[in-house]
Amino acid sequence: MTLSFLFNLLLRFKNNRVRFFREILFPFGIKLISKFISNRINENLIVMGAYGGKTYIDNTKYLFEYLNRHSDYKLVWITKSYDLIRELKKKSINVVFKYDLKTIRLLRKAKFIFISHGYDDILPIEFSPKTTIILTWHGTPFKRVNGHLEEPLWKIWGKIFRLNLQFNEYVNYLLTPTGGTYEHKVLKKAFKMPKKKILDVGYPRNDLFFKKDEICIKRLKHFYKIPNKIKKIYLYAPTYRKDLILKFPILESELIRLNDLLIKKKSLLLFKGHIFVDTINFNEYENIKLVEKTTDIQELLILSDVLISDYSGVIFDYLITLKPILMFTYDLEVFKKVRGIYYDIEEIAPGPLLFNGNDLINAIKNIKKIDIEYREIRKKMRDRFNKYNDGKSTERLLNLLNIKCS
Repeated sequence: MTLSFLFNLLLRFKNNRVRFFREILFPFGIKLISKFISNRINENLIVMGAYGGKTYIDNTKYLFEYLNRHSDYKLVWITKSYDLIRELKKKSINVVFKYDLKTIRLLRKAKFIFISHGYDDILPIEFSPKTTIILTWHGTPFKRVNGHLEEPLWKIWGKIFRLNLQFNEYVNYLLTPTGGTYEHKVLKKAFKMPKKKILDVGYPRNDLFFKKDEICIKRLKHFYKIPNKIKKIYLYAPTYRKDLILKFPILESELIRLNDLLIKKKSLLLFKGHIFVDTINFNEYENIKLVEKTTDIQELLILSDVLISDYSGVIFDYLITLKPILMFTYDLEVFKKVRGIYYDIEEIAPGPLLFNGNDLINAIKNIKKIDIEYREIRKKMRDRFNKYNDGKSTERLLNLLNIKCS
């Protein structure tokens, strides 16, 4: 290790002190404390978390609820949100505060731990070698992820401190819904995991697509306050962008035209931003509604009739429904250059590529024609990116892990 390398690390540390504390010193302290706590495994204990402990959604939520109904395991959800703790306790869900000694004890004893994003969903403790950790992940990679991105400072320091913060250092299994050779190759490289650790059993959250009924739809419409006059719901769910700014890049005049068109067609546009980005305001527009960014997108996918997205893995989930998809790729060339994507988007696009507000308005005008034109392509892409389409992903996963359910 050269002096110039060390100097550059120290210089970067000076400019990233807060992150150094959060990403290095804090995990180091938690890991050290955990080593003094018993790791005697409780064979009946399963712990889960999601999205950095912020909310109760995604694959882990649906696993939790399935096990809650069909097993006798002790289930514990971890969160750093006091509001969520109060909400889940009202539902009689066993939930604990993330930054608590009790949480470290539970993690040390857990037989299974399920997470959606990484150790930040729970805590970066010294895990017992007898604990099985499953990264359910949160979408088939469309854009570049993890090992294919530039390594941040904290990961370099993590290696120096031997904190084992990279997925392959603490995760036993990674979930994916696809069985494709290319997709598995991407996952192996991005997560630095061997093929035997990649379980192509499907996503538990997608089982919901096969269990919905009219009562479920009515309940969701009531919950999200969808007026009875609305005949079609469009969901706009763009992917995460590095600047953390939620954009809807169309002119004000186009926004007015869009709103007028939605009113005329008795349609509603629900705008769901990524959970990690800031929000914008649509209060002036009657038929464009911004939903809370912590909302469970799986419910919105069930509720919607058309998905509008870009480079988000949500597209591959939505293909299961075979409903129309519009690709609002307004920043395609910039995104490819800055972030990068794994596919030639024109080859796999299950809907037309739209580059501006006018394109989007025209697509909504002609949605019936687009639906018919892309129907066979959607079927082909559904089968490519979803190995199973039977609503039994949860059962497959639990059977593979030998988790007993009724």
